[in-house]
Amino acid sequence: MVVSNSFNPDPRVYKEAKSLLDRGYLVRVVAWNRDGTHPPFEVIDGLEVERIGVPARYGVLVEFLLKLPVFYVIFLWKYLRKGREFDVIHTHDFDTALLGFLLKLVTGIHWVYDVHDLYDSLVSNKTLGMLITLFDSLFLRTADAVITVNHEMTRILIKRSRPRHVVVVMNTMNPFNVCREKWSSFTIFYGGVLSNDRFIEEMIEIAYSLGVNMRIAGLGILEDKIKHAPVDFLGYISHKQAVMELSKAHLTFILYDPAVPNNRIASPNKLFEAMWVGTPVIVVKGTLPEKLASKFVVPAQYSREDVKNLLLELKLNPKILRKKARFGRRIFLAKYTWDIMESKLMTLYLEVLK
Repeated sequence: MVVSNSFNPDPRVYKEAKSLLDRGYLVRVVAWNRDGTHPPFEVIDGLEVERIGVPARYGVLVEFLLKLPVFYVIFLWKYLRKGREFDVIHTHDFDTALLGFLLKLVTGIHWVYDVHDLYDSLVSNKTLGMLITLFDSLFLRTADAVITVNHEMTRILIKRSRPRHVVVVMNTMNPFNVCREKWSSFTIFYGGVLSNDRFIEEMIEIAYSLGVNMRIAGLGILEDKIKHAPVDFLGYISHKQAVMELSKAHLTFILYDPAVPNNRIASPNKLFEAMWVGTPVIVVKGTLPEKLASKFVVPAQYSREDVKNLLLELKLNPKILRKKARFGRRIFLAKYTWDIMESKLMTLYLEVLK
């Protein structure tokens, strides 16, 4: 498996790799050690993890575009000079897909293309977006199998190209014991990337104005600002710790800009985690989370005032939150556990290796 982050570990990549390992496959994850803070090789729960150290700051597009080809060259040099040592290359997202494409052309190896996001919708430059779409169509036709994160993305990719075999593997989890006791005072928790497009700073101001506690965990460009904000800042915490924090909160939020197509069809892992632990989510109308979660919805063209009014209503009516929590857990257990997704992944690999 190849991934363009440091794998510390990436929850989705970890779950897929660990499932394959547990079913008898030998798995090595090759990661891009962009921040240089992780060892070049380690074993995590039986998974071999090799990291290629090419410094590139997160959130700096120019550095990413300049250093990504260096990562490609080092990867290809390491694995092509040794000869073929593996049966399948499993690339995660568009930014590593070129490696799968080249290795399939040169060696004939099986290639699984795992699509987490629609990269063409994440760039503002139309020419660049068209180039990404063009290459992505080529990758989709060439790969032996394609994994997507939900049915809406599958529909878009099938329209874009004609993949040989497509399966949906959602970024979910299996149930584990969590705290069912909420904080004594009304609390919002956010865990994830600390960037400007997640409504984090706005929510901090709204929560403070209403006397609502807010706890935040994660890394990103807003880190320094959040350290000095009126919140409990936890910094980076493990995935399991983040789920425990979420279980104790009364509410969380997924307020991505619906003008970005990728945001409309995204189904983040925190969505399923919130369903299991019984923490309702504030989402945006017209996005996929609106269809899946135990949620409260703000308009597509929402304002701070819309969010503030909803938050005040929920703070004053805790019974509504408890009702949503029970509903979310039932739906999660019926449709979205990782065991269900793992079964799809294993069937896909059997098909690929035929």
